[in-house]
Amino acid sequence: MSTRVNKVLAEAGGLFRGPHRVFPLIGKITRDKWRTAVDRRHLYSYVKTERSTARTLPSVIKWIINAQRTDGGIAAYYSLLTGYSASYPEVTGYLIPTLYDFAHSAGDHSALCAAEHATRWLLSLQLDSGGFPAGLQGSGGAPSVFNTGQILQGLVRATTETGDGDIYKAALAAGDWLVSMQGTDGAWSGPEAYQGKAHTYYTMVAWAIAQLAEISGDEKYSLAAERNMDWALAHLRPNGWPEGLNLEGHPNYLHFVAYAIQGILESAILRRRPDAVQAISKPAWLLLRKFETSKRLPGAFDHDFSAGHNFTCLTGNAQMSCVWLRLFAVNRDLRYLNAALKMNELLKNLVPARGARGIGGGVGGSYPIWGAYQPMRYISWGCKFFADALMLEQRLMRDLEVPACAS
Repeated sequence: MSTRVNKVLAEAGGLFRGPHRVFPLIGKITRDKWRTAVDRRHLYSYVKTERSTARTLPSVIKWIINAQRTDGGIAAYYSLLTGYSASYPEVTGYLIPTLYDFAHSAGDHSALCAAEHATRWLLSLQLDSGGFPAGLQGSGGAPSVFNTGQILQGLVRATTETGDGDIYKAALAAGDWLVSMQGTDGAWSGPEAYQGKAHTYYTMVAWAIAQLAEISGDEKYSLAAERNMDWALAHLRPNGWPEGLNLEGHPNYLHFVAYAIQGILESAILRRRPDAVQAISKPAWLLLRKFETSKRLPGAFDHDFSAGHNFTCLTGNAQMSCVWLRLFAVNRDLRYLNAALKMNELLKNLVPARGARGIGGGVGGSYPIWGAYQPMRYISWGCKFFADALMLEQRLMRDLEVPACAS
């Protein structure tokens, strides 16, 4: 695999330097190469649904836009018990790229306006240090490494979309603060980290810093991203389990396992690190086999991928679809594509096609809705990752010129 990965990563140059660089590897691969690399006869069947991607995706995006509050922030969730939550800075940040992606792919002006409104709101929250606060709006939270990292993703994308100097300055200030908070070992810990501990799922922060390195050309951001990636890779067990999730008082939800995998994979692609892509393929492959053999993924694991809990974490499922699709973009292994298509079909069946505001098009925290992860809630970050998975599916299938099932 290493030779193939090296070749594709070498083709990837110029990442995140324009508004249409969301899936940089795919954009650099010609249609002829796809046709040569993929024998389409081996696209085997997968879960069937009456729900099309073309109809499901707009409904998920509509849920996100409906969740945007008047201040511009996007609610963390819609609770069946209490309604919409307050605006959530962390998720509002990494929803910005999703909204821009949909705005471009569908020509949707409302998504573009929502992204711009969200960016303006986030700029109003930045602390003098450059960091952003933890918690929901109004919680008076201290600066948070993870939240700042996720907001940085949105600021980087808004910078490439608008060329706005103020947004760029805010992104640089956030990046500088994150670098200053990083330990010499590459991890983030202390009061600015969740529960004061280092976490391997903070590779999502490294991904944001790697994005900032791409648009700024500043080596300090590149080094910071790679230091965290190397620290996290050192915590992978032989079977790929990411030690150091450190979720005290909580099970190891698939959402956080997927965070660790996704953060390493995306950082490795941006930093052109085939060794890291190959290493993180191990847990991605293990979860693929679990999904293929059981036709589901547990919502949480006790440890080391053992003793899966008996509910489904829909956000984690959507994230793994994104991971498998990205790995297919790198190595052309159809098994990743097939697993992702199946997962997307499964998720389409679990998203309400219609319903009251806050429900229709929403992604539940768990299935069943009363499961252990975010029970009785439809959550904005679940919608984010599912929308990302569906848009990546559409782009891949267009490039392959193979119509996706029910799409």
